[in-house]
Amino acid sequence: MNEYNFKGIKAESIQLLCENRFNDSRSFYQEHKEELKEGITVPMRQIMLDLSELMLDIDDMMLTDPVRSVARIYRDTRGHRNKIKYRENLWMFFRRYKNEFPGAPFYFFEFYPNSFGYGLVFWLYRPAHFKEVHKLILKHPDRWLDAVKACEDAGFAYECSEEYKKELYPDAPEELKPYLRAKNMSFTYYSNDLSRIASPALIDELKLAFDIARPMYDFFIDAYENMMHEGLIKPEDYYR
Repeated sequence: MNEYNFKGIKAESIQLLCENRFNDSRSFYQEHKEELKEGITVPMRQIMLDLSELMLDIDDMMLTDPVRSVARIYRDTRGHRNKIKYRENLWMFFRRYKNEFPGAPFYFFEFYPNSFGYGLVFWLYRPAHFKEVHKLILKHPDRWLDAVKACEDAGFAYECSEEYKKELYPDAPEELKPYLRAKNMSFTYYSNDLSRIASPALIDELKLAFDIARPMYDFFIDAYENMMHEGLIKPEDYYR
């Protein structure tokens, strides 16, 4: 096994994170802030450090700043109905800088009190723009199916949270139709075995899965860049 910065996220650290959320108290958080930082925040940032070389090889425009890529334990509750200030789950995104590339596809890793997961996601602020993915699927069906197979080989399951009810492409091959109804999609893996994130072996697991799924990331990025080229996605429309 390679020598990594990441040494694991331990069960006791996750338990403390849950207690911090349960107490939802600034005084409790301040009392345990250093423990939470060393047990949760630092290891999450170390994952980014250890994966940065691979992620830049996958996409040389990938943001690999560990501070900006990892969610904070403290929540900004302004404008939210949920006023709980602290999280019991944390995540990180491997993606291009969102202010320049809003809605770009991304890899992710996250954990909850009883599970963890990772994968590849493509969600858009305007679901209608996802038809550019459909166009590319229809134009290059073999490439698409090879990318789907790569995700399956990586251990990822296909998911779509929102679909068109009407068949948009009735003459398309049947094997493509499930994907041609999608307004967003993801290829993900989840496990309830938290012992697997308690050691550096997690880095090897993530590296292998993310690298195997690279053909799908490349496909998504090509579709995304088509959207930008056609003016469907303009950063100034999202960040003014």
